[in-house]
Amino acid sequence: MNREEFETVLRDFEMQVKKKLPSMINSYLANKGNREYEASFNHLIDTLQRIKKTLLKDVSRAARHEQKLRYFNAIYNMDSQLRSMDNKESLQRHLKFRRRRMSAPVVYDIGEGPEDGDLLNMDEDGLLLKTQEKVSVDREVQVSVSGKKASGKAVWSLVDNSGSVETGIKLTEAPKDFVKEIKKILKEEDRG
Repeated sequence: MNREEFETVLRDFEMQVKKKLPSMINSYLANKGNREYEASFNHLIDTLQRIKKTLLKDVSRAARHEQKLRYFNAIYNMDSQLRSMDNKESLQRHLKFRRRRMSAPVVYDIGEGPEDGDLLNMDEDGLLLKTQEKVSVDREVQVSVSGKKASGKAVWSLVDNSGSVETGIKLTEAPKDFVKEIKKILKEEDRG
């Protein structure tokens, strides 16, 4: 491959990484489980990987210095987009998790003594709490609802525009009576 051919292939690779890959990632995540979208996404990834290997063979021989920089920047961009897919998926789950709102008193402890908060939602293995302050990620949290106790770790903690803090807790230890109490509160909220 000579420099002109390298430039043509590199330009196409950059365009696919900058323009096509982000839209394919979004389509894939929005239509997860749809075989057609999954096949298109996998085909694009395979194509990009093939082009990446082809360019890598000739990068030291045919590329000028600025082409090498563009090549490695495109690879970094592609890899970071693919890594961020997990974060986008987590964010989508997080946003879905936040849709339902309830407000039940809760007492939580992050190792500095009990604090009052509100239980906003629950899913299979997590709680959404309104806390007094931001909680650092992976911090052990003890939660008590109507005298029933559970423990977990903070997964995220976000301050919203009003200044209140929402903290997502992944439960590590949730006794049956705790889960039963939460489900009871959820049912009461649905009726109310």
